[in-house]
Amino acid sequence: MKVADIYYQQMEKPDRDYNNAQRAEQEYRKMINIFPDSTLVPRAKQKLRDVQEVLAERETGIGLYYGSRDNYSAAIARLETVVDTYPLYSKSDQALLGIGDAFAGEARFFQNQPNIPGAIKERLRASYQDRAAEAYAKVITRYPMAPHVEDARDRLVAMNRPVPEPTDAAVAENDAEQKSREPLRFTNKTLGIAKHGPTVVEAVHVGEPSLEDPKRTLAPDVTKQNAAMITEAVNRGKPAASPGVVTPTGPNEPPRSDQPSQAPLQLEKPEGDGTGVGVQIISAPAADPNAVVKAVGPVNTAVPAAEKPGEAPDQVNDVKPGSNPTTAANPADARKHKADLADESSSKKKKKKGLSKLNPF
Repeated sequence: MKVADIYYQQMEKPDRDYNNAQRAEQEYRKMINIFPDSTLVPRAKQKLRDVQEVLAERETGIGLYYGSRDNYSAAIARLETVVDTYPLYSKSDQALLGIGDAFAGEARFFQNQPNIPGAIKERLRASYQDRAAEAYAKVITRYPMAPHVEDARDRLVAMNRPVPEPTDAAVAENDAEQKSREPLRFTNKTLGIAKHGPTVVEAVHVGEPSLEDPKRTLAPDVTKQNAAMITEAVNRGKPAASPGVVTPTGPNEPPRSDQPSQAPLQLEKPEGDGTGVGVQIISAPAADPNAVVKAVGPVNTAVPAAEKPGEAPDQVNDVKPGSNPTTAANPADARKHKADLADESSSKKKKKKGLSKLNPF
């Protein structure tokens, strides 16, 4: 408790460094969870409500700023974190109103896009307005005594959406929360300017503060949700694929498990003395009902005998014993053959003729 009080005394304003506020929240939660029967628990819970008021004020300010800059995904992420994590925040109704306005801004954005078909724009507008109406309705059902309830009602009426009625339990709970808060007076505002720490007079004094941090809503998650809504709006008018049609596999793709296997092919020697190779489709053998593993191929796996090759013709250039070599039929061809042999290079030294005899080289 003392460690948490040290961090509490060093807290800055919501628009300044928030590390001490986060550490104070962690220490107060740890103290309450470890010592639930301590006499200091009521005081620790009230300090925890004050700290969560400061942290929620910071997140809400950032979210509303993003909303004013038309960065709707970031605004929704910040404000949804506030609503989910700090339900006792004094301005939770304003945070929910900001969420609804951000979704309504998304609807207007897609409605003004000229390149989107009219049917798709209408579906997107309806989807975002449904989300906006849900946020506005939560303001009325959860915080019926809050200052911005009438604003939420007016927005629902302008959207032609039904206005819900809060339950008696919700009215009593929120009325007790509103009465437990101290009004923010002029002196508090004046002293808050010169004061080092934040002003927490608007923090609630009833209800159980959140002791566990839920998962934060991040802007990329909101962007993925928007992409899913756009995809759903585009594909809503397209006809769905028939579930009974099975797409055949390609030539190089493995066979599908939902298609019956075809009978294998087996090569066998055809009847007669032809030299061709016959192809016959062999039907799958009957399955053994007592077998554990069912056969998937043919039983007869014997390879047919290879055929004997035909006789090769006699070689023309081979000289058989007892036979004379073939001579040239034309004598002129023989003389030409001798002349060609004389022109070929030889290792023998040729005789010189004419003036070549005088050359010693």
